[in-house]
Amino acid sequence: MAITKRSALTGQAENKNAGAAAKPAQKAPEVQEKKGLWDTLSRHVMTGISNMIPFLIMGGLILAFSQLIPYVILGVDPSMGIVDAMNSGAYEGFNLSLLKFANLCADFGGTLFGFAIPMFAAFMANSIGGKLAFPAGFIGGLMATKPTAVLSLADGTWTTTAPVASTFLGALIIAIAAGYFVKYLNQKIKVSHNMLAFKSTFLIPMLAAVFVMLGMHLVVTPLGGMLNSLIKAGLSAAGKAGSYGYTIALSAATAIDLGGPINKAAGFVALGFTTDKVLPITARVVAIVVPSFGLGLATLIDRLVVKRHVFDKQFYPQGKTAMFLALMGISEGAIPFAANDPLRVIPSLIVGAVVGNIIPFLTGVLNHAPWGGLIVLPVVEGRIWYFISVLAGGFVTAIMVNLLKKNNMDDAVVKAVEEDDLDEITFDDL
Repeated sequence: MAITKRSALTGQAENKNAGAAAKPAQKAPEVQEKKGLWDTLSRHVMTGISNMIPFLIMGGLILAFSQLIPYVILGVDPSMGIVDAMNSGAYEGFNLSLLKFANLCADFGGTLFGFAIPMFAAFMANSIGGKLAFPAGFIGGLMATKPTAVLSLADGTWTTTAPVASTFLGALIIAIAAGYFVKYLNQKIKVSHNMLAFKSTFLIPMLAAVFVMLGMHLVVTPLGGMLNSLIKAGLSAAGKAGSYGYTIALSAATAIDLGGPINKAAGFVALGFTTDKVLPITARVVAIVVPSFGLGLATLIDRLVVKRHVFDKQFYPQGKTAMFLALMGISEGAIPFAANDPLRVIPSLIVGAVVGNIIPFLTGVLNHAPWGGLIVLPVVEGRIWYFISVLAGGFVTAIMVNLLKKNNMDDAVVKAVEEDDLDEITFDDL
């Protein structure tokens, strides 16, 4: 008797003859158990990232509109803010309405963008500890972007100050801690059937919330703040030493952790230098574009040109998303690739960002908008060289990633996949 679909999935055979065929399926859990800690954490990180990406896309697109309307469509001076343009008296009627809409897009898009890290932490914690860990992860992610105030006593008066946010790194740490904490509580706290609702709706959520509050306030936020302060000091020193050193340091710091504390500290320094008219922000915005664009290009090269299949199949559509985000000036599209293979991907991102910024440095490219991507081309001085710099940095990243990564499949499987790829290729892939 042939094995049915049910028996194939469960590893159970209909008779003795089918038992031998079902044995490989029974060994699958053993293989799963042998996976290391890094593989397990990577899976949880990918779960958080995949659920974070829609917020990045929505927030990024709406923020892009907020930049396009005033600085491209209406021709507002790039050094002028949207509200300042409204108060200048130079815009009336429909143009004034457009500026109001742009201001709304800026606030709303920024809010959506701000939810990306909390949702990442929430879904990652949920992946580790189940649905009871979701609220704790969300709270931790929110505190990573908006930390609780710190009390200090000065001259007999208590005052509060806002600490430096721990951002993506803090969210990652607290998501892991909260997820495993809730998982531990759920396993160790035994209650009667009548008390299950109390356990799941009050006891564990309350204990998890207190754990996250104390963990973020006492440990994660202070460490993240100290790290950011040290990085800021280092980058400031590099900027003062010379624009070349500043360009290299800012490029590397922007590309190294893709929206994490180093990236945020670099952005803070870059904005400060730009506001004080010390150094331009061009290196920052080019380094934002290169990672996502380069990795998206790497997937296309891998699939359509080199055909080594160094990426898992699910990364090919993510590559398209990354390239789209790059056009909008969003680097977080590269996070899934970096999380999956940091030792090979992150150095490629850094080298690509540095190489890409050599061209603007040598040619005097200036970006007058505090944003990246190709959508800011109308407000860029030397836009041709700006475009070339993005292409150069992206190609360096793509080639380096393809050279460093190893084949995921043997030759027979690669040949079969190539045939499938040829059948599936459409104009959307190009």
